[in-house]
Amino acid sequence: MVTMYPPQHVDAVLFDMDGTLLNTLPAWCVASEQLWGTSLTDVDSAEVDGGTVDDILELYLRDFPQADPQATVRRFMDILDANLAGNTEPMPGADRLVRRLAGHVPIAVVSNSPTRLVRDGLALQGWLDLFDAVLGVDDVAAGKPAPDPYLTAAERLGADPTRCVVIEDSAFGLRAGRAAGAWVLTLGDRLKGQGNMWVPGLDDERVTTWEPHP
Repeated sequence: MVTMYPPQHVDAVLFDMDGTLLNTLPAWCVASEQLWGTSLTDVDSAEVDGGTVDDILELYLRDFPQADPQATVRRFMDILDANLAGNTEPMPGADRLVRRLAGHVPIAVVSNSPTRLVRDGLALQGWLDLFDAVLGVDDVAAGKPAPDPYLTAAERLGADPTRCVVIEDSAFGLRAGRAAGAWVLTLGDRLKGQGNMWVPGLDDERVTTWEPHP
């Protein structure tokens, strides 16, 4: 059911990271350009939106089928991590929301990025210690769009998944949140009109005035 406002009584708020809390796309584009000499095209970006490093690897191996997959992943991870600091910034409204919710309701980051990159990205903003749980794709058996990431986060927080709010900007994340039984708040033009509620961004008044509690 689509609603106009997010629920007030929740067990936890579960955030995606890339594109939801942080604009990391410039870092991913720089890393892909350094890896194989070209940035992600619009078509490529749409194909891997909300996906994992393995999805990037699949694109790379189309162009370089003889490349060693494990060595390529390690190299890409190192390049991406090295470029996070200069190519990442908070999404509008993210810093305010994270700091306002921290300590008032359990919050977690649930990402399809590797945990190392998730923790580094949060640390750059001074957010790492504000979250009660941080999960990357290597913490679960299957990443989004499977429900595993959100179910695992809820379990770690002692929360009922059906009483959690998931905040997402990608189709993979939306599918994962729905499959976990969570209430899903979607962001951005690509998911307009989808989920239980849609807003343009975290700086929307319906989000900035939201005061969830257990």
